[in-house]
Amino acid sequence: MGRICFQTSRIQYLDEQLLRSCYMTGLEGIAWERNIAFAGDRLIVDRQTHESGHFFFPWRNKAGLEFMLGTTSLREGQGDYQLEVELARGTLHRLRTYLAERSQQFKLSQSYTDQLTEAHEHLLEAVLSWRQDPQFAGTAASKAIEICLGMINQISVEDADHLMEARHQAGMANPLFGIKLGEMPQAPQEQQELSQSFDSVMIPFNWKAVSQDEGKFQFYEVDRMLEWSHQHGKKIFAGPLIELTEEALPQWLYLWQDDFTSIQNYVIQYVQEVVRRYKGRVHAWHTSCGLNSSTLMGFSEEQVVRLSVDIVETIRKLDNSTPVIVSFDLPWGDYAANRRSDLSPLQFADALVRAELGINGIGIDLSFGDSPQECTPRDFLELSRLLNQWSSLQLPLVLGVSLPNMDVPAGQETLDGFWDIESTMNLLQVIRSKPSVQALFWNQLSDGMSQRPGGVLKANQSSKDLLARLSSMATSQPPTA
Repeated sequence: MGRICFQTSRIQYLDEQLLRSCYMTGLEGIAWERNIAFAGDRLIVDRQTHESGHFFFPWRNKAGLEFMLGTTSLREGQGDYQLEVELARGTLHRLRTYLAERSQQFKLSQSYTDQLTEAHEHLLEAVLSWRQDPQFAGTAASKAIEICLGMINQISVEDADHLMEARHQAGMANPLFGIKLGEMPQAPQEQQELSQSFDSVMIPFNWKAVSQDEGKFQFYEVDRMLEWSHQHGKKIFAGPLIELTEEALPQWLYLWQDDFTSIQNYVIQYVQEVVRRYKGRVHAWHTSCGLNSSTLMGFSEEQVVRLSVDIVETIRKLDNSTPVIVSFDLPWGDYAANRRSDLSPLQFADALVRAELGINGIGIDLSFGDSPQECTPRDFLELSRLLNQWSSLQLPLVLGVSLPNMDVPAGQETLDGFWDIESTMNLLQVIRSKPSVQALFWNQLSDGMSQRPGGVLKANQSSKDLLARLSSMATSQPPTA
Protein backbone atom coordinates (compact mmCIF):
# COMPACT_ATOMS: atom_id res chain seq x y z
CA MET A 1 0.00 0.00 0.00
CA GLY A 2 1.30 3.43 -0.94
CA ARG A 3 1.24 6.33 1.50
CA ILE A 4 1.64 10.08 1.08
CA CYS A 5 1.59 12.38 4.11
CA PHE A 6 1.01 16.10 4.44
CA GLN A 7 1.61 18.52 7.24
CA THR A 8 -0.96 21.31 7.38
CA SER A 9 -1.89 24.33 9.45
CA ARG A 10 -5.54 23.89 8.38
CA ILE A 11 -6.16 20.94 10.67
CA GLN A 12 -9.09 22.81 12.26
CA TYR A 13 -11.03 22.56 8.98
CA LEU A 14 -10.69 18.78 8.68
CA ASP A 15 -13.81 16.74 9.37
CA GLU A 16 -15.34 13.54 8.02
CA GLN A 17 -17.24 15.28 5.23
CA LEU A 18 -14.15 17.15 4.03
CA LEU A 19 -12.02 14.00 4.14
CA ARG A 20 -14.54 12.15 1.95
CA SER A 21 -14.21 14.84 -0.70
CA CYS A 22 -10.39 14.64 -0.87
CA TYR A 23 -8.98 12.34 -3.51
CA MET A 24 -5.95 11.45 -5.63
CA THR A 25 -5.63 10.73 -9.34
CA GLY A 26 -2.95 9.35 -11.62
CA LEU A 27 -1.97 10.62 -15.04
CA GLU A 28 -5.29 9.47 -16.56
CA GLY A 29 -7.25 11.63 -14.11
CA ILE A 30 -9.35 8.82 -12.59
CA ALA A 31 -9.71 8.97 -8.80
CA TRP A 32 -8.10 6.15 -6.84
CA GLU A 33 -9.81 4.42 -3.95
CA ARG A 34 -8.05 5.62 -0.81
CA ASN A 35 -8.21 5.90 2.94
CA ILE A 36 -7.60 9.31 4.50
CA ALA A 37 -7.04 10.10 8.16
CA PHE A 38 -5.53 12.92 10.16
CA ALA A 39 -3.39 12.75 13.27
CA GLY A 40 -2.02 15.86 14.96
CA ASP A 41 -1.09 18.22 12.18
CA ARG A 42 -0.68 15.44 9.59
CA LEU A 43 -3.03 14.33 6.82
CA ILE A 44 -2.36 10.72 5.80
CA VAL A 45 -3.42 9.30 2.43
CA ASP A 46 -3.22 5.53 1.83
CA ARG A 47 -3.96 3.92 -1.55
CA GLN A 48 -3.36 0.59 -3.28
CA THR A 49 -0.78 1.96 -5.72
CA HIS A 50 2.72 3.39 -5.37
CA GLU A 51 2.34 5.60 -8.46
CA SER A 52 2.86 9.33 -8.36
CA GLY A 53 -0.37 11.31 -8.36
CA HIS A 54 -2.20 14.59 -7.88
CA PHE A 55 -3.91 15.25 -4.54
CA PHE A 56 -7.15 17.28 -4.51
CA PHE A 57 -8.37 19.21 -1.50
CA PRO A 58 -11.38 21.57 -1.03
CA TRP A 59 -9.87 24.98 -0.30
CA ARG A 60 -12.00 27.64 1.42
CA ASN A 61 -11.11 31.07 0.06
CA LYS A 62 -11.42 34.50 1.68
CA ALA A 63 -15.03 34.85 0.49
CA GLY A 64 -16.04 31.64 2.28
CA LEU A 65 -16.40 29.57 -0.91
CA GLU A 66 -14.76 26.19 -1.33
CA PHE A 67 -12.84 25.37 -4.50
CA MET A 68 -11.27 21.99 -5.21
CA LEU A 69 -7.56 22.59 -5.73
CA GLY A 70 -4.92 20.11 -6.80
CA THR A 71 -1.20 19.64 -6.35
CA THR A 72 1.34 18.91 -9.02
CA SER A 73 2.23 15.22 -9.37
CA LEU A 74 3.63 13.95 -6.06
CA ARG A 75 5.65 10.80 -5.49
CA GLU A 76 6.06 8.77 -2.37
CA GLY A 77 9.04 9.66 -0.25
CA GLN A 78 10.46 9.38 3.21
CA GLY A 79 9.29 12.78 4.37
CA ASP A 80 6.02 14.72 4.52
CA TYR A 81 4.76 17.34 2.11
CA GLN A 82 3.30 20.63 3.31
CA LEU A 83 -0.32 20.77 2.09
CA GLU A 84 -0.67 24.52 1.59
CA VAL A 85 2.69 24.74 -0.19
CA GLU A 86 1.81 21.93 -2.60
CA LEU A 87 -1.65 23.35 -3.34
CA ALA A 88 -0.09 26.74 -4.01
CA ARG A 89 2.53 25.14 -6.27
CA GLY A 90 -0.16 23.25 -8.18
CA THR A 91 -2.41 26.29 -8.58
CA LEU A 92 0.45 28.54 -9.70
CA HIS A 93 1.63 25.87 -12.15
CA ARG A 94 -1.82 25.66 -13.77
CA LEU A 95 -1.98 29.44 -14.04
CA ARG A 96 1.49 29.76 -15.55
CA THR A 97 0.76 26.99 -18.08
CA TYR A 98 -2.43 28.73 -19.18
CA LEU A 99 -0.76 32.12 -19.42
CA ALA A 100 1.99 30.64 -21.60
CA GLU A 101 -0.64 29.31 -24.01
CA ARG A 102 -2.60 32.56 -23.83
CA SER A 103 0.47 34.68 -24.60
CA GLN A 104 0.23 33.66 -28.25
CA GLN A 105 -2.90 35.81 -28.53
CA PHE A 106 -2.87 38.27 -25.64
CA LYS A 107 -0.18 40.19 -23.82
CA LEU A 108 -0.38 40.03 -20.04
CA SER A 109 -1.10 43.42 -18.50
CA GLN A 110 1.34 44.99 -16.06
CA SER A 111 -1.18 44.59 -13.25
CA TYR A 112 -1.40 40.84 -13.82
CA THR A 113 2.38 40.60 -14.21
CA ASP A 114 2.83 42.25 -10.82
CA GLN A 115 0.29 39.91 -9.23
CA LEU A 116 2.01 36.88 -10.71
CA THR A 117 5.35 38.08 -9.34
CA GLU A 118 3.81 38.56 -5.91
CA ALA A 119 2.36 35.03 -5.98
CA HIS A 120 5.79 33.64 -6.86
CA GLU A 121 7.37 35.52 -3.97
CA HIS A 122 4.82 34.21 -1.46
CA LEU A 123 5.30 30.66 -2.69
CA LEU A 124 9.08 30.97 -2.44
CA GLU A 125 8.74 32.22 1.14
CA ALA A 126 6.55 29.24 1.95
CA VAL A 127 8.89 26.69 0.34
CA LEU A 128 11.94 28.05 2.19
CA SER A 129 10.32 28.32 5.60
CA TRP A 130 7.83 25.50 6.06
CA ARG A 131 10.14 23.13 7.95
CA GLN A 132 11.23 25.83 10.43
CA ASP A 133 7.98 27.79 10.69
CA PRO A 134 4.98 25.80 9.32
CA GLN A 135 2.48 28.44 10.42
CA PHE A 136 4.24 31.24 8.54
CA ALA A 137 4.66 28.98 5.50
CA GLY A 138 0.97 28.12 5.53
CA THR A 139 0.06 31.80 5.62
CA ALA A 140 2.45 32.66 2.78
CA ALA A 141 1.19 29.77 0.64
CA SER A 142 -2.40 30.82 1.32
CA LYS A 143 -1.63 34.31 0.03
CA ALA A 144 -0.17 32.83 -3.14
CA ILE A 145 -3.28 30.71 -3.65
CA GLU A 146 -5.63 33.67 -3.17
CA ILE A 147 -3.70 35.76 -5.70
CA CYS A 148 -3.72 32.92 -8.22
CA LEU A 149 -7.44 32.24 -7.79
CA GLY A 150 -8.22 35.91 -8.25
CA MET A 151 -6.15 36.05 -11.44
CA ILE A 152 -7.59 32.80 -12.77
CA ASN A 153 -11.17 33.90 -12.39
CA GLN A 154 -10.61 37.46 -13.68
CA ILE A 155 -8.64 36.36 -16.75
CA SER A 156 -11.11 33.54 -17.46
CA VAL A 157 -14.00 36.03 -17.55
CA GLU A 158 -12.04 38.34 -19.86
CA ASP A 159 -11.25 35.43 -22.16
CA ALA A 160 -14.90 34.31 -22.05
CA ASP A 161 -15.86 37.75 -23.36
CA HIS A 162 -13.34 37.30 -26.21
CA LEU A 163 -14.80 33.87 -27.00
CA MET A 164 -18.35 35.24 -27.06
CA GLU A 165 -17.22 37.94 -29.46
CA ALA A 166 -15.56 35.33 -31.68
CA ARG A 167 -18.70 33.22 -31.48
CA HIS A 168 -20.80 36.11 -32.73
CA GLN A 169 -18.32 37.00 -35.46
CA ALA A 170 -18.55 33.42 -36.70
CA GLY A 171 -22.32 33.83 -36.99
CA MET A 172 -23.11 31.51 -34.09
CA ALA A 173 -26.13 32.29 -31.95
CA ASN A 174 -25.98 32.44 -28.17
CA PRO A 175 -26.58 29.09 -26.47
CA LEU A 176 -30.16 28.34 -25.45
CA PHE A 177 -30.74 29.54 -21.90
CA GLY A 178 -33.32 27.65 -19.87
CA ILE A 179 -34.72 26.72 -16.48
CA LYS A 180 -35.54 23.32 -15.04
CA LEU A 181 -39.16 23.63 -14.04
CA GLY A 182 -40.78 22.35 -10.87
CA GLU A 183 -43.73 23.58 -8.86
CA MET A 184 -44.87 26.56 -10.90
CA PRO A 185 -45.48 29.89 -9.11
CA GLN A 186 -49.14 30.91 -8.94
CA ALA A 187 -48.57 34.66 -9.22
CA PRO A 188 -48.73 35.96 -12.84
CA GLN A 189 -45.81 38.33 -12.16
CA GLU A 190 -43.40 35.50 -11.31
CA GLN A 191 -44.62 33.46 -14.26
CA GLN A 192 -44.03 36.43 -16.53
CA GLU A 193 -40.51 36.91 -15.14
CA LEU A 194 -39.72 33.26 -15.85
CA SER A 195 -41.06 33.59 -19.37
CA GLN A 196 -38.95 36.70 -20.03
CA SER A 197 -35.79 35.23 -18.50
CA PHE A 198 -35.51 31.92 -20.34
CA ASP A 199 -36.04 30.74 -23.89
CA SER A 200 -36.06 27.03 -22.99
CA VAL A 201 -37.34 24.74 -20.26
CA MET A 202 -36.37 21.37 -18.88
CA ILE A 203 -39.55 19.56 -17.83
CA PRO A 204 -38.69 16.89 -15.24
CA PHE A 205 -40.39 13.51 -15.57
CA ASN A 206 -40.19 12.27 -12.00
CA TRP A 207 -41.03 8.58 -12.23
CA LYS A 208 -41.93 8.45 -8.54
CA ALA A 209 -44.49 11.24 -8.90
CA VAL A 210 -45.83 9.99 -12.23
CA SER A 211 -46.27 6.34 -11.22
CA GLN A 212 -47.09 5.94 -7.54
CA ASP A 213 -48.68 2.56 -8.26
CA GLU A 214 -47.22 -0.13 -10.48
CA GLY A 215 -48.56 0.08 -14.03
CA LYS A 216 -50.51 3.31 -13.40
CA PHE A 217 -49.46 6.76 -14.60
CA GLN A 218 -50.58 10.28 -13.72
CA PHE A 219 -49.11 13.04 -15.89
CA TYR A 220 -51.14 15.99 -14.58
CA GLU A 221 -48.15 18.06 -13.38
CA VAL A 222 -46.16 17.28 -16.52
CA ASP A 223 -49.09 18.33 -18.70
CA ARG A 224 -49.47 21.56 -16.77
CA MET A 225 -45.80 22.47 -17.25
CA LEU A 226 -45.97 21.44 -20.89
CA GLU A 227 -49.04 23.59 -21.54
CA TRP A 228 -47.38 26.64 -19.92
CA SER A 229 -44.24 26.07 -21.98
CA HIS A 230 -46.18 25.83 -25.24
CA GLN A 231 -48.19 28.94 -24.42
CA HIS A 232 -44.95 30.90 -23.90
CA GLY A 233 -43.16 29.54 -26.96
CA LYS A 234 -40.34 27.74 -25.15
CA LYS A 235 -38.01 25.07 -26.44
CA ILE A 236 -38.91 21.97 -24.43
CA PHE A 237 -36.38 19.43 -23.18
CA ALA A 238 -38.29 16.47 -21.71
CA GLY A 239 -36.56 14.76 -18.82
CA PRO A 240 -34.50 13.41 -17.41
CA LEU A 241 -36.80 10.44 -17.79
CA ILE A 242 -34.74 8.16 -15.53
CA GLU A 243 -32.70 9.03 -12.44
CA LEU A 244 -31.57 6.34 -10.02
CA THR A 245 -32.21 8.41 -6.88
CA GLU A 246 -34.51 8.11 -3.87
CA GLU A 247 -36.34 11.22 -5.03
CA ALA A 248 -37.07 9.78 -8.50
CA LEU A 249 -37.64 6.02 -8.15
CA PRO A 250 -41.13 4.71 -7.28
CA GLN A 251 -41.43 2.96 -3.93
CA TRP A 252 -42.90 -0.16 -5.51
CA LEU A 253 -39.79 -0.62 -7.66
CA TYR A 254 -37.70 -1.52 -4.59
CA LEU A 255 -39.55 -4.85 -4.44
CA TRP A 256 -37.42 -5.82 -7.45
CA GLN A 257 -34.14 -4.38 -6.19
CA ASP A 258 -32.26 -7.67 -6.57
CA ASP A 259 -33.77 -8.44 -9.97
CA PHE A 260 -32.06 -6.31 -12.63
CA THR A 261 -34.01 -7.86 -15.51
CA SER A 262 -37.35 -6.93 -13.96
CA ILE A 263 -36.24 -3.35 -13.27
CA GLN A 264 -34.87 -3.16 -16.81
CA ASN A 265 -38.29 -4.14 -18.16
CA TYR A 266 -40.08 -1.61 -15.94
CA VAL A 267 -37.74 1.15 -17.12
CA ILE A 268 -38.42 0.29 -20.75
CA GLN A 269 -42.19 0.20 -20.18
CA TYR A 270 -42.13 3.60 -18.49
CA VAL A 271 -40.02 5.18 -21.23
CA GLN A 272 -42.34 3.72 -23.87
CA GLU A 273 -45.34 5.23 -22.08
CA VAL A 274 -43.73 8.67 -21.95
CA VAL A 275 -42.53 8.70 -25.56
CA ARG A 276 -45.82 7.49 -26.99
CA ARG A 277 -47.69 10.17 -25.05
CA TYR A 278 -45.40 13.13 -25.77
CA LYS A 279 -43.82 12.34 -29.14
CA GLY A 280 -44.07 15.43 -31.36
CA ARG A 281 -44.77 17.72 -28.39
CA VAL A 282 -41.20 18.21 -27.16
CA HIS A 283 -38.02 19.43 -28.84
CA ALA A 284 -35.54 17.04 -27.20
CA TRP A 285 -35.54 13.91 -25.06
CA HIS A 286 -33.35 14.05 -21.95
CA THR A 287 -32.99 10.34 -21.38
CA SER A 288 -31.23 10.05 -18.03
CA CYS A 289 -28.97 11.86 -15.61
CA GLY A 290 -26.50 10.64 -13.03
CA LEU A 291 -26.61 6.95 -13.84
CA ASN A 292 -22.80 7.06 -13.92
CA SER A 293 -22.55 7.84 -10.19
CA SER A 294 -25.62 6.15 -8.68
CA THR A 295 -25.22 3.22 -6.28
CA LEU A 296 -28.78 3.21 -4.90
CA MET A 297 -29.94 -0.01 -6.58
CA GLY A 298 -26.62 -1.80 -6.29
CA PHE A 299 -26.20 -2.25 -10.04
CA SER A 300 -22.84 -3.09 -11.54
CA GLU A 301 -21.23 -0.64 -13.95
CA GLU A 302 -22.00 -3.00 -16.80
CA GLN A 303 -25.69 -3.08 -15.82
CA VAL A 304 -25.88 0.71 -15.62
CA VAL A 305 -24.33 1.05 -19.08
CA ARG A 306 -26.83 -1.52 -20.35
CA LEU A 307 -29.71 0.44 -18.82
CA SER A 308 -28.47 3.67 -20.41
CA VAL A 309 -28.39 1.94 -23.79
CA ASP A 310 -31.88 0.50 -23.28
CA ILE A 311 -33.37 3.94 -22.61
CA VAL A 312 -31.89 5.45 -25.77
CA GLU A 313 -32.81 2.47 -27.92
CA THR A 314 -36.38 2.48 -26.60
CA ILE A 315 -36.78 6.14 -27.53
CA ARG A 316 -35.24 5.64 -30.95
CA LYS A 317 -37.61 2.75 -31.80
CA LEU A 318 -40.59 5.05 -31.20
CA ASP A 319 -39.14 8.41 -32.25
CA ASN A 320 -36.19 8.52 -34.63
CA SER A 321 -36.23 12.26 -35.27
CA THR A 322 -36.35 14.16 -31.94
CA PRO A 323 -32.83 14.86 -30.56
CA VAL A 324 -31.69 12.68 -27.67
CA ILE A 325 -29.46 13.86 -24.81
CA VAL A 326 -27.78 11.73 -22.14
CA SER A 327 -26.51 13.49 -19.01
CA PHE A 328 -23.80 12.78 -16.47
CA ASP A 329 -23.35 14.20 -13.00
CA LEU A 330 -20.20 14.64 -10.88
CA PRO A 331 -18.19 14.94 -14.13
CA TRP A 332 -14.80 15.02 -12.41
CA GLY A 333 -15.50 11.48 -11.22
CA ASP A 334 -14.23 12.05 -7.69
CA TYR A 335 -16.91 9.68 -6.35
CA ALA A 336 -14.61 6.84 -7.47
CA ALA A 337 -12.38 7.64 -4.47
CA ASN A 338 -15.05 6.21 -2.16
CA ARG A 339 -16.03 3.15 -4.22
CA ARG A 340 -14.62 1.09 -7.04
CA SER A 341 -15.35 2.47 -10.50
CA ASP A 342 -13.70 1.30 -13.70
CA LEU A 343 -15.16 4.02 -15.93
CA SER A 344 -14.74 7.74 -15.46
CA PRO A 345 -17.81 9.82 -16.43
CA LEU A 346 -16.11 10.81 -19.68
CA GLN A 347 -15.27 7.19 -20.49
CA PHE A 348 -18.89 6.22 -19.76
CA ALA A 349 -20.10 8.91 -22.15
CA ASP A 350 -17.55 7.93 -24.78
CA ALA A 351 -18.71 4.30 -24.66
CA LEU A 352 -22.31 5.38 -25.37
CA VAL A 353 -21.29 7.75 -28.16
CA ARG A 354 -19.14 5.11 -29.86
CA ALA A 355 -22.08 2.68 -29.79
CA GLU A 356 -23.80 4.92 -32.37
CA LEU A 357 -27.19 4.73 -30.67
CA GLY A 358 -28.45 8.00 -32.11
CA ILE A 359 -27.36 10.29 -29.27
CA ASN A 360 -27.37 13.94 -30.37
CA GLY A 361 -25.99 15.72 -27.30
CA ILE A 362 -24.23 15.19 -23.99
CA GLY A 363 -25.49 16.75 -20.78
CA ILE A 364 -23.26 17.69 -17.86
CA ASP A 365 -24.84 18.33 -14.46
CA LEU A 366 -22.88 21.00 -12.57
CA SER A 367 -24.93 21.26 -9.39
CA PHE A 368 -22.38 22.84 -7.06
CA GLY A 369 -22.58 22.35 -3.31
CA ASP A 370 -21.22 20.34 -0.41
CA SER A 371 -23.49 17.27 -0.43
CA PRO A 372 -22.31 13.91 -1.84
CA GLN A 373 -24.64 14.38 -4.84
CA GLU A 374 -23.12 17.77 -5.72
CA CYS A 375 -19.81 18.93 -7.17
CA THR A 376 -17.32 20.80 -5.09
CA PRO A 377 -16.84 24.04 -7.07
CA ARG A 378 -13.76 24.42 -9.25
CA ASP A 379 -12.08 27.63 -10.36
CA PHE A 380 -12.89 28.87 -13.85
CA LEU A 381 -9.65 27.57 -15.36
CA GLU A 382 -10.38 24.03 -14.23
CA LEU A 383 -14.00 24.38 -15.36
CA SER A 384 -12.80 25.42 -18.82
CA ARG A 385 -10.41 22.47 -18.93
CA LEU A 386 -13.27 20.10 -18.12
CA LEU A 387 -15.54 21.51 -20.83
CA ASN A 388 -12.74 21.37 -23.39
CA GLN A 389 -12.14 17.75 -22.44
CA TRP A 390 -15.81 16.80 -22.88
CA SER A 391 -15.87 18.67 -26.19
CA SER A 392 -13.66 15.89 -27.53
CA LEU A 393 -16.83 13.77 -27.82
CA GLN A 394 -17.70 16.05 -30.75
CA LEU A 395 -21.33 16.41 -29.72
CA PRO A 396 -23.16 19.53 -28.52
CA LEU A 397 -22.99 20.00 -24.75
CA VAL A 398 -26.04 20.80 -22.62
CA LEU A 399 -25.03 22.19 -19.22
CA GLY A 400 -27.17 22.16 -16.10
CA VAL A 401 -25.97 24.53 -13.37
CA SER A 402 -27.12 25.51 -9.91
CA LEU A 403 -25.40 26.68 -6.75
CA PRO A 404 -26.33 28.07 -3.32
CA ASN A 405 -27.38 31.70 -3.66
CA MET A 406 -29.27 34.26 -1.63
CA ASP A 407 -30.44 37.85 -1.75
CA VAL A 408 -28.07 40.06 0.22
CA PRO A 409 -29.34 43.40 1.59
CA ALA A 410 -27.24 46.43 0.70
CA GLY A 411 -24.26 46.81 2.99
CA GLN A 412 -24.19 43.16 4.06
CA GLU A 413 -21.85 40.39 2.96
CA THR A 414 -22.81 37.06 1.44
CA LEU A 415 -22.78 34.23 3.97
CA ASP A 416 -20.08 31.55 3.76
CA GLY A 417 -20.95 28.89 1.23
CA PHE A 418 -23.23 31.14 -0.82
CA TRP A 419 -22.32 32.64 -4.17
CA ASP A 420 -22.87 36.33 -4.80
CA ILE A 421 -24.60 37.41 -7.99
CA GLU A 422 -21.46 38.70 -9.75
CA SER A 423 -19.57 35.44 -9.20
CA THR A 424 -22.60 33.48 -10.40
CA MET A 425 -22.92 35.55 -13.56
CA ASN A 426 -19.19 35.21 -14.25
CA LEU A 427 -19.46 31.44 -13.92
CA LEU A 428 -22.33 31.32 -16.42
CA GLN A 429 -20.45 33.58 -18.84
CA VAL A 430 -17.44 31.25 -18.81
CA ILE A 431 -19.67 28.25 -19.52
CA ARG A 432 -21.77 29.79 -22.28
CA SER A 433 -18.70 31.14 -24.09
CA LYS A 434 -17.53 27.63 -25.03
CA PRO A 435 -18.30 26.88 -28.69
CA SER A 436 -19.41 23.33 -27.84
CA VAL A 437 -22.05 24.52 -25.34
CA GLN A 438 -25.40 24.65 -27.16
CA ALA A 439 -27.72 24.99 -24.17
CA LEU A 440 -27.39 26.10 -20.56
CA PHE A 441 -30.04 25.43 -17.91
CA TRP A 442 -30.43 26.67 -14.36
CA ASN A 443 -31.10 23.42 -12.53
CA GLN A 444 -33.36 24.55 -9.69
CA LEU A 445 -36.52 26.62 -9.90
CA SER A 446 -37.19 27.44 -6.26
CA ASP A 447 -35.84 27.02 -2.76
CA GLY A 448 -37.70 24.67 -0.47
CA MET A 449 -37.65 22.70 2.75
CA SER A 450 -36.15 19.64 1.04
CA GLN A 451 -33.85 21.58 -1.28
CA ARG A 452 -30.83 23.73 -0.64
CA PRO A 453 -31.30 27.44 -1.50
CA GLY A 454 -30.19 27.19 -5.12
CA GLY A 455 -33.32 28.37 -6.89
CA VAL A 456 -34.18 31.55 -8.77
CA LEU A 457 -37.35 31.79 -6.67
CA LYS A 458 -37.55 31.90 -2.89
CA ALA A 459 -39.46 29.27 -0.95
CA ASN A 460 -42.51 31.56 -1.00
CA GLN A 461 -42.27 31.61 -4.83
CA SER A 462 -41.25 35.27 -5.02
CA SER A 463 -38.34 36.03 -7.34
CA LYS A 464 -34.75 36.49 -6.19
CA ASP A 465 -32.45 39.27 -7.36
CA LEU A 466 -30.59 36.63 -9.36
CA LEU A 467 -33.58 36.13 -11.66
CA ALA A 468 -33.41 39.72 -12.91
CA ARG A 469 -29.71 39.31 -13.75
CA LEU A 470 -30.38 36.04 -15.54
CA SER A 471 -33.07 37.81 -17.51
CA SER A 472 -30.54 40.40 -18.68
CA MET A 473 -28.26 37.60 -19.85
CA ALA A 474 -31.11 35.88 -21.70
CA THR A 475 -32.15 39.04 -23.53
CA SER A 476 -28.63 39.97 -24.64
CA GLN A 477 -28.37 39.11 -28.32
CA PRO A 478 -25.34 38.86 -30.61
CA PRO A 479 -24.76 42.02 -32.62
CA THR A 480 -26.30 42.06 -36.07
CA ALA A 481 -24.07 42.53 -39.09
